Amino acid sequence: MLRALRRNADYLETLVRNVLQENANVQAETGIKVERREIDLWPLVEALIHDLHPVAGTASTTLVNNVPEDLKVFADASLLKRVLQNLIANAIHYTPRGEVTIGARPKGAGGTVECWVIDNGAGIPATLLDKVFDKGLTGPQKGDGTGLGLAIVKTFIEAHGGKVTVESKQGVGSTFHFSLPGKKSPPAE
Repeated sequence: MLRALRRNADYLETLVRNVLQENANVQAETGIKVERREIDLWPLVEALIHDLHPVAGTASTTLVNNVPEDLKVFADASLLKRVLQNLIANAIHYTPRGEVTIGARPKGAGGTVECWVIDNGAGIPATLLDKVFDKGLTGPQKGDGTGLGLAIVKTFIEAHGGKVTVESKQGVGSTFHFSLPGKKSPPAE
């Protein structure tokens, strides 16, 4: 049991290091370099679920992959992985003994894909909904956080030319949606 706890602590320490490194990327004057290519989304999500399972297991949170097995996205694999990792890790944190579902679907004829992470956890207070993507904002239960995770999510999705939104109700849970434009869509400036 102590070994499992140590592995989880090491994993969380790595996540925090990655978030702090990404904050440096967010603040870089040159911006973020997006190297888009076609990616099979289902295996990427499945690998993240496998990687985050120890963290979810300690909270007794179930992780569900509802991404169609044949769905492809046109994105930077490393940045997309960080986006999903941040969203899933946040959902796990606020959903002990609950369920986190990751899903996606094609949206429109231009190759755009809509993705989402849904949890049935604590939810976000209505007063914070319009600020959740601001740097430095942490949830009321997460005073030890850096407040960078959702700011990074927004920055990385916008670097792809996409958009991220949130819907939430306290005591019911949250849904984070983001879109990834297809190959022919120019990135946002």
